[in-house]
Amino acid sequence: MSGLAGIWNLDGRPVERRLLAEMNARLAHRGGDGEGLWVKGATGLACQLRRVTPESLQERQPLVDAAGRVLVFDGRLDCREELLAALPAGAPVAADAPDPELLLAAYDALGERLWERLDGDFALALYDAGRRELLLVRDRLGVRPLYYYQAGAVFLFASEIKPLLAHPEVRTRPNDLDLADFLLADSPLHHNGVTFFSDIRHVPPSHLLRITPQQTALRRYWDFPVERRLRFRQRSEYAEALRHYLERAVRRRLRSAYPVAVSVSGGLDSSSVFCLAERLRAAGAVPQVPLCGFTFATPSGTIADEMMYVEAIEREYGARIERVPVCRGMLDGDAEAMEAVRELVTVTEMPFLDEQLATSRRLYAAIRATGARTLLTGHWGDQVLFAQAYLVELVRRLRWLTVYAHLREYTRWLTDTDPRALWQRFLMDLVKYHTPARALPLLRLLRRKLLGRTRDCAWYADWFRELATRGVYRNPYDGKRFASLHARSLYEDARARYYVLSLEWNDKVGAAEGFQMAFPFLDPELLSFLMAIPGEVLTADGVPKALLREAMRGILPEEIRGRTWKADFTAFIREGMQQDLPALLRHLRADRRLRLSDYVDEARLEAMLAALEANGLRQGDPEGAQLCNLIGLSIWLRQFFGGDSVARTETAPCEPAAQCA
Repeated sequence: MSGLAGIWNLDGRPVERRLLAEMNARLAHRGGDGEGLWVKGATGLACQLRRVTPESLQERQPLVDAAGRVLVFDGRLDCREELLAALPAGAPVAADAPDPELLLAAYDALGERLWERLDGDFALALYDAGRRELLLVRDRLGVRPLYYYQAGAVFLFASEIKPLLAHPEVRTRPNDLDLADFLLADSPLHHNGVTFFSDIRHVPPSHLLRITPQQTALRRYWDFPVERRLRFRQRSEYAEALRHYLERAVRRRLRSAYPVAVSVSGGLDSSSVFCLAERLRAAGAVPQVPLCGFTFATPSGTIADEMMYVEAIEREYGARIERVPVCRGMLDGDAEAMEAVRELVTVTEMPFLDEQLATSRRLYAAIRATGARTLLTGHWGDQVLFAQAYLVELVRRLRWLTVYAHLREYTRWLTDTDPRALWQRFLMDLVKYHTPARALPLLRLLRRKLLGRTRDCAWYADWFRELATRGVYRNPYDGKRFASLHARSLYEDARARYYVLSLEWNDKVGAAEGFQMAFPFLDPELLSFLMAIPGEVLTADGVPKALLREAMRGILPEEIRGRTWKADFTAFIREGMQQDLPALLRHLRADRRLRLSDYVDEARLEAMLAALEANGLRQGDPEGAQLCNLIGLSIWLRQFFGGDSVARTETAPCEPAAQCA
């Protein structure tokens, strides 16, 4: 995990070293192991270095090769062996060379063929003075963020948005259309590079941005092989293959010279990651660094109590998993903690809050105390290992009784889930995959009604609510050939903007806390395998995550392999929100004098606040999450567009009528 920044004055003006240093300083939290600036004429690149892998211990950046090419790199390459094999005989690169050094040598040997071979979690910028071009490249899933801004002859890039805002020529304002879509509508399927800041964009996952004095061109350099079909004779062969890919995904992310932390809930996904990591360490297949497990501890006997499963792992592997007590809500009853909430929004640069921030802060402090620089999680296991689109394929094959049997079997294994929700998801998929693209906006509205969201966010101003209806549902993958609906559903999830935003959010939070977050279930090769196999194999006989359960036989404790419920923190979140409510309402009332007043209807907002003060939050009431979003927006506007903000606005705030023109 490192921080990158750069300036290219395309008109030839010399770069002011002071400006580049100021941008780089905004990334100091991503470094700690050194910083470097390279300036030559109209171009300047900078890096805040934080070493993680054994190979990175001798790393220096920016890195300049013999041809004068300059590279800044954030991340971890998972294709080192392939790149080393591609180098010509006698290439002056050692087998244990740092990733940036290996990458520059591979670019010299392979040229443009390099990009399609790159795998790992990374973002990079490569300036080639001889060709007068700058390349920005982001990893296949978008785990590492990379932003840019261009106005006239000035081109800027950075790992986060705050460094861009430090440049005096940057002019931005809230991207109201994107805010409305995020806060009031389902997040769009396609991420087209926009951010919540107008004119500041991100490089999309799997894309390369080429900048020259004449033009800026974006292209996709890699994509999932979605037409591929993989079929085995025996179910056991699928399980063996899944174990192979997941084990490799974990091994790649254990490549560290420092302790590695693992978040362990006791569920199938995170427990699989931890147990595979322990087996790899025992076999000597990864660096012998401490493995530090952490789990959230809740009161015994509650629906969120998972200690029996955590203890089963400890007995099986002789490990000690540290308990992190669960707090209630964002503030845990401490009104002074609102400062931590404001800091979170500044760090993530998004109007998005962590409803269990107080608990998260305890976890982060515990991780820092170990010296770990990597945190592995089981996130996204639910999405990639239990996709239900295969049921629609069974319907098309007239296997209706099988569909019914699978839906009934779900309820035996998901005992904490309302069966109606499972049927609802199936019916929505059935409609979705048989609805013309032009009718999909209507389907989205229907979905909101079915899920009871029609009265959401009534306190927002009419112009802002209307803006949310203007977003056009675009599915750029409609013409793409998929091996199956199962492959399509996994692909759309992997490419959905919501997940890219989540990855960016997690990366920034981790960087601010001193570690990188890693997600084995988002390994591109693992995902490619899952897309290629039949969906019903993943959920054999209607058993959720059946293939993972089989693949982890002999690795997971049997109590976990046969687990039939998931921990539910809903009660803790609701109770915490209830406890935090007075402080949150005071914040909103105080903050309305700033830009938030442009986005809300004062009368409706006051009615909502009065109702919450009088009645509190009711069981199952969605106002809690919506209140968090509203507070997130108010803090984001204050931090970046308030009186003491770092953002520079192009014009004065628009009148409401003009904002939706």
